[in-house]
Amino acid sequence: MNCKVIDIHSQLAHINFMIHCICNNINTAKVDAAAANGAETAACVQRACGTKFNCGQCRVDIDARLRAWRIANPALEAAE
Repeated sequence: MNCKVIDIHSQLAHINFMIHCICNNINTAKVDAAAANGAETAACVQRACGTKFNCGQCRVDIDARLRAWRIANPALEAAE
């Protein structure tokens, strides 16, 4: 039997408006905007959006998006 493994993570890289926090409707664009304004953690993103954590399940996902944003924007990160 020949099984193929599908890498879905690289397939999702093009999604620009994924919802990261369902409770507060925080999407990728809001996370990226907060990152551009200096947010370094999920809590910083929540504050930038004027919200607070409800269930908190978004922390890991928002932190991962912040890391990805810093990797994609090293010149902006170094300018600070």
